[in-house]
Amino acid sequence: MRRIPGRRPTRFYEKRHVVEGISVVPPLVAAVGGAAANLANPATFPLGWALLGGAAWLSVASVVKVLHAGAQDRERRRTEDYEGLRGALFVLHGVIRRALDIPAEPDGILRVTTHRVVPAEHPGRAPEELEQLVPYVGGGGGGAGRRFSVRSGIIGRAVREKAIYASSREYAGYENYVAELIHSYSFTKADARALSADRQAWMAVPLLSRDEEAVAVVYLDSCQLEFFDPRVQQIVLGACAGIAAFTEEAY
Repeated sequence: MRRIPGRRPTRFYEKRHVVEGISVVPPLVAAVGGAAANLANPATFPLGWALLGGAAWLSVASVVKVLHAGAQDRERRRTEDYEGLRGALFVLHGVIRRALDIPAEPDGILRVTTHRVVPAEHPGRAPEELEQLVPYVGGGGGGAGRRFSVRSGIIGRAVREKAIYASSREYAGYENYVAELIHSYSFTKADARALSADRQAWMAVPLLSRDEEAVAVVYLDSCQLEFFDPRVQQIVLGACAGIAAFTEEAY
């Protein structure tokens, strides 16, 4: 596993159903035009009917091919959307919830997501950003595609130092919480205020490649203070070993 690819929109020419639809137009037009020309001539009337039947067959076959290509496009899109990775996070979330007897509602007691390390644009330079790959499992919040500086937050620290981190808020008041994010986690003031204000505890587990490079980080947070006690940390680490094995195999 060298790196996890980022999201990008599918280009027009990469959509199989579009390619199939375009490719059938010239032969279909030729068949219909030939049929019309031959049907108008008594000497070639039978050939006209044969061409018309061929055009009908081609039309039906084209619809089937386009529908099949559309299904393949959707399957590829599901793969690109990291559904397998999100499924693993659902398992992690469910195991913790069951171990702690956390009810399914309300959401937000525990949230889980994953960020990939975005490779630097220029070879030889250190990565600068982390990109959220999937929406949070277990609660609302910012969706997939958000990017964060690798120099800030507990996820940035976990990636930079290739180490596991778990911590909780030191201050109850919101303004003190914002100041904590700025001074302890290197967030800008704007970024700190953009984060969920009800988060009380966090944990980050880097996923390392075979050559010991951080390629992603599993991030968890909770609205309960001191949520990530030693018992929960052991559960998370066991599950993340499986997630790391999955990403190694998948990417």
